[in-house]
Amino acid sequence: MALTEDSGTGAYDTVRALAKEMLKLLVPGVQTHRVNFKPLEDDNARRAMHANLWKSTNPLDQPNRLLLIRSIITELLKPNGFVLYHLDGDRPWSEHESSENEREFKSRMLPPIEAGVRAYFQRQPHDAAVPGERMKRLRLLVPFYSIEAWLYQNTREARRLCEEEGCKQCPVKLAGWEEDRASLDEETKPKERLCFQDKHNAHLASSGFPARDVYDAGASFTRAVDGLLECDELTTALERTYAPPEPQSP
Repeated sequence: MALTEDSGTGAYDTVRALAKEMLKLLVPGVQTHRVNFKPLEDDNARRAMHANLWKSTNPLDQPNRLLLIRSIITELLKPNGFVLYHLDGDRPWSEHESSENEREFKSRMLPPIEAGVRAYFQRQPHDAAVPGERMKRLRLLVPFYSIEAWLYQNTREARRLCEEEGCKQCPVKLAGWEEDRASLDEETKPKERLCFQDKHNAHLASSGFPARDVYDAGASFTRAVDGLLECDELTTALERTYAPPEPQSP
């Protein structure tokens, strides 16, 4: 299940495409077409995600927050269920430790989700480590400042889009980011830095996204990928999507 705080057209497709690129870095040779990505289908639960409304203390918003929590728990309890949850850090990368969104998610959302997972396994015989391993299946994808800091790393496509249908002034800025990819994570509100803003997000994520180069930059994309590696069950599941080549006879 791929979840995102963004509510715009193409938001789910954008996160799904980025997630596929991340999975390719985890397990070389992974067949992502055999991974069944899906969005959150419950409209009310989605309302709690959008703009991080799950942080609201308004009593009227609590039913939707609970629906979101239950949806995540349900997915984690499935034999092959994993949840990738995108929320923006809303800070430059150098200030990532002060991200309110990430801190609030961990303090307000993780405890009830974990309680639900543990309650399920308490009703049946299980290894004591199972609930903790299931919780590792919930992974946060947190770009800093926002998801555009990852998407604009596709400088080749961004340059083409600007030159063909935009202001034709953005390539200079894109060249600077291409030379120092980590600097994009230091941009405040990067969506406002390019003329087309978020108009082409899904395309940038799915058309030649330079995942290895972005990972090597050592910023928020790197941390997100390394976070996925903390879930051994995920890498094991991904390895099942392909058959390694037969060893050659001497």
